[in-house]
Amino acid sequence: MTTDARILHARSGVVLEQRGEDYAISSLRLSEPLIFTDLSEAQLAFDNEVAASEQDAELMSRLGGA
Repeated sequence: MTTDARILHARSGVVLEQRGEDYAISSLRLSEPLIFTDLSEAQLAFDNEVAASEQDAELMSRLGGA
């Protein structure tokens, strides 16, 4: 069974997508996606993960940003 996914935001190697009824955050820093049922919680976690990723000089260098 496949679930449709829709990307809501992508920035600094972090992606927030809607997967059916849930929201998932994936990042180059995370080994597994973070799953949320509430969009506002997912958005906050996305913003936090973007901030953490942007503070990671090695990651930003790999992305071409630092």
